[in-house]
Amino acid sequence: MKAWLLRLVARSSDSFLELFLVYVGFVVAGSLLFMWSEARPLGDSLWWAFVTAMTVGYGDVVPVTTVGRIVGIALMHVVPLFIIPLVIVRLLKTFVEDEHEFTHAEQEAIKADLVKIKKALSIED
Repeated sequence: MKAWLLRLVARSSDSFLELFLVYVGFVVAGSLLFMWSEARPLGDSLWWAFVTAMTVGYGDVVPVTTVGRIVGIALMHVVPLFIIPLVIVRLLKTFVEDEHEFTHAEQEAIKADLVKIKKALSIED
């Protein structure tokens, strides 16, 4: 995978809106590729892409070309293995609090103590 794409996906977990846009981007891209390769209408292609991305797979619309099948494989792997875990991690970050994390006041106190220690030991930066 390209480095810029990895950075985009890593940064996308900052907000639910970004995650939603990444998800919709993958589904729409898959839908357009499916529409082009299978010569299907946009509505059918969008339906197929969303159903495939969520691994429901009703089977009412299926790819018959190699490109369509590759797009299906990509959607079936990218969404559940990458995008959904990012959503879960984002949710957990909102609800789970790290009890070992220092507060800003504690960090400032530690920095002040280090300055005092360096001064007492005559250590220069």
